[in-house]
Amino acid sequence: MFRNVVAIERALGTGIIISSSKPISQHVEQRIRDFVEEYERTLSRFRVDSLVSRMACAEHGGDFEFPSWAGPLFAIYDEFYAATRGAFDACVGADLLALGYDNSVQFVPESVVSASNDSVSVSGNWSKYRRALPVKWADISRDDGGTTLCTNQPVQLDFGAAGKGYFVDLVTQIIKEVLGDDSLSDCDSLSDCDFLVNAGGDMRACFSDEDYQIKVALENPFDTTQAVGVASIASGALCASSNARRRWKVKDASYLGKDASDFESNLIATHLINALDGIPACDLCASWAYVPDKTCDFPTAYADALATALFVSQENDLQKIVQTVGAEFAVILPNRTDCQVRSTSAFPAHFFAD
Repeated sequence: MFRNVVAIERALGTGIIISSSKPISQHVEQRIRDFVEEYERTLSRFRVDSLVSRMACAEHGGDFEFPSWAGPLFAIYDEFYAATRGAFDACVGADLLALGYDNSVQFVPESVVSASNDSVSVSGNWSKYRRALPVKWADISRDDGGTTLCTNQPVQLDFGAAGKGYFVDLVTQIIKEVLGDDSLSDCDSLSDCDFLVNAGGDMRACFSDEDYQIKVALENPFDTTQAVGVASIASGALCASSNARRRWKVKDASYLGKDASDFESNLIATHLINALDGIPACDLCASWAYVPDKTCDFPTAYADALATALFVSQENDLQKIVQTVGAEFAVILPNRTDCQVRSTSAFPAHFFAD
């Protein structure tokens, strides 16, 4: 079905692949590339020239005006912050930085650290670790529905929990705008075009036939060269979170000052931080979330956020969001012997362990 591919290497730190049934014009591809630059220049904490980095360096804070497209992303963070009682927080960037997740981070190969065996031990070693976020998401003020964030001190934001999925949705909007614009010369070639936007495994499928489905392998968090199941997804979004890939040794916690007194160096950290205590979440090994296309405007953002929130919160706390967007999800518990899978009844996948 997808005979045409557009690849944007290293975008958002992972790369983006757009697969389509008909060719995507150079005009559309350049528009997407330009938006990649705009998105990173706004939200990337790894770029010194980004708006997020300016907030992190502002000694006395200030008023920071984000583009209008950031409004729905902020609203999603409001929603998940409230549902998880603060465990899901964009201000967790301060924790990630403190634990060494910056431009120089070196991830630990899977062969060195087992995703399953270390989950419990990491939790135990972090038991005496204490810290408090200098700023929480609820502390940052803005007008209702506005995109100007107001702070009174430096704030280290990280939108990794939902930002990649949200980007996929915005790219999908760009492509759909072209498909519906009769004034463009390449419109005829794109009519009835089916496509898939994939940003490092966060993907959104758009099919002209609502009954069409594609199959997607679900990565085994204990052995990333294998799959634990296969999902069959129609038009909609599928996202995953796992503690198997982005893992690193914490060598220096001096950034935390007095909060580092009980900190044991050389622990293994992951990017899945619970903002309530700053400790990497380890109650799960992997999660997947599927959100159908018709239930909300930003299904990939919600799927991305939900896959992360499942690590740091209780499923019951997320039920309102799950029901509102019609989400289905599955998780793998940290038990390597039988790969325990728990899923909602309609999650569209077959697990090999079933």
